[in-house]
Amino acid sequence: MNLPPAQASPGLSARIASSLLPQQLHNIGCWQVIRHLGSGSTAHVWLMQHVNEDRFAACKTPKSDSEIALLSQEAELAESLTHENLVQYLTPADVVETGMQSGSATFWEFLPSGSLSKLIAAGGRLSLAETVTVLLPMIQVTQYLHNHQIVHGDISPSNILFDLNGRPVLIDFGASRATALSSNVTGTPGFLAPEIEQYNPQLTGLGSEADVYSLAAVGWFCLTGQVPGPTFSRVPLGTLNNGLAPDVIEVLEAGLSDEPVLRPKMEQLLNAVQYWAEPQPVDLFASVDEHYELLLPTRKPINTKSRPKARYRRAPRLRAQSGLKGLSDQSKRRPGRNWRMVLIITGMLLCGAALTTVTFVPDRLPHPSNNAASQKASNQDVDFQAIVDSLARARTGAWATVDSSLVSDYAVEGSPVYSEDYETLRSLAAVGNSLDGIRMRAVVESAEVTGPGAIVTVQWQTDQYTQQDSSGADLETFPSNTGAIDIKLLETDQGWKFQDFNQLHGAG
Repeated sequence: MNLPPAQASPGLSARIASSLLPQQLHNIGCWQVIRHLGSGSTAHVWLMQHVNEDRFAACKTPKSDSEIALLSQEAELAESLTHENLVQYLTPADVVETGMQSGSATFWEFLPSGSLSKLIAAGGRLSLAETVTVLLPMIQVTQYLHNHQIVHGDISPSNILFDLNGRPVLIDFGASRATALSSNVTGTPGFLAPEIEQYNPQLTGLGSEADVYSLAAVGWFCLTGQVPGPTFSRVPLGTLNNGLAPDVIEVLEAGLSDEPVLRPKMEQLLNAVQYWAEPQPVDLFASVDEHYELLLPTRKPINTKSRPKARYRRAPRLRAQSGLKGLSDQSKRRPGRNWRMVLIITGMLLCGAALTTVTFVPDRLPHPSNNAASQKASNQDVDFQAIVDSLARARTGAWATVDSSLVSDYAVEGSPVYSEDYETLRSLAAVGNSLDGIRMRAVVESAEVTGPGAIVTVQWQTDQYTQQDSSGADLETFPSNTGAIDIKLLETDQGWKFQDFNQLHGAG
């Protein structure tokens, strides 16, 4: 199920879209551009919406005229393939009217839940059961390609996407080729088989063992959160994850052998992985497009009546140890109010304001108020995850728009959170600073009702964001990170709101 994305975002992605929008997308009949989704080595990808129907597509446009033939070849190859874990190519009959010449753009299934690389960057490594959920379908779809005499050539975390139901999907046929064709140096570093990377012009064909190497590297990445290095410098898998069984380690390390003949066959890899663990759903909350968060499977509310201190458990994947950092410590060569503003923000956040972030922020966010009469914690269940999600989204909107008038939507007036946020946003606005790509979200770990309020322990997640000055120049970019905090909530007539944050030991 696809719902229309929220209104165009004022963030980084929207500005990229306007600057890169190719001429052929300005007038394409019954489709309109929503935003830029990303770029590869040869193409840009755009989210498109049909103007008369409730459907969406990912549109690829070549970066240059020399890439048009490659897009056409990719589409021709994909049109002949059908597998539930393979991205669906939308034929001209599916797309109907575009008004574009053949090869100038191709339309594909839109997968809103993000990539495997984004998921692990945001939430940390996967459990063995979650790894099986991802890796087993990838082996099956690769085996399907090999049965059609096709080697994918670029199986990597950035080319594994998810739909809203958690179905992993292999994308990008740009590097694919028939096994009989000569090898090209294509693929993602760290996931590229040595026989491709160390290109031999006398090589007359590419064996399926190259994809086995990539699949083993994907499994390694899922279980460690790291890209496997070359053999001579690679840390043993058992050292990076000491909870793995010997047979898991043996299969993956064999799959990463420099010699193709020493790697397991695809059938052997399939038979081994399916017995590693019972597959468990992958929690996509960390990577899903913000506009689709509410379409993910519903979380079970906490029963606060039966348990004085209700534990709200989700998959324990948020293991990133980097702390929650403050905003930019702008270069001391930038004098005046901007420099003082940076110090104010940095000090506030390091003292426990625990800023966390969201990438695509709609122009208008839904008001986070909850019906107090239906959420009395002392009388019935309360879904604290849904409450924190709503409040974090509202706080994101205030910080993304640098609008201090929005603080009352999520914070109790006069509380520490309200005072700190209000004053900081006013100061930001006064000097014209902005936070590009700011996003806040959290995973609830436990909740304890305390009279009219509650103490909720969460893992706050901060996606990458950039602090900019009044001219739009970047002051500093901060990477994504995660940390544990206790949130003090208070139930008001307008619903639950933030009252105070307490950064826990180890959160940084």
